[in-house]
Amino acid sequence: MLVLFGEGVIKDVCAVEVKPMDIGGGKIVGTQINFTLTSGDRLEYVYDQNIPIEKSGQRAIDFVRTLYDNGKADFSGEPVELM
Repeated sequence: MLVLFGEGVIKDVCAVEVKPMDIGGGKIVGTQINFTLTSGDRLEYVYDQNIPIEKSGQRAIDFVRTLYDNGKADFSGEPVELM
């Protein structure tokens, strides 16, 4: 599957995982989305803290659904930070 991460940056991804960002003690502070590239490398992102967890979680799920349905998706406009 192909993911556009930025202008001119397309990477081949073999797996994507959406999970809550747990800082310990069961405290969830955001939504994390992790990509496993076909090269074996991993890219981990966290959604902007100003976005409510419910909304960021839904955005991440919608992105993954589009990626798996189409085999490609544009991640470049997502409000995320690389971890």
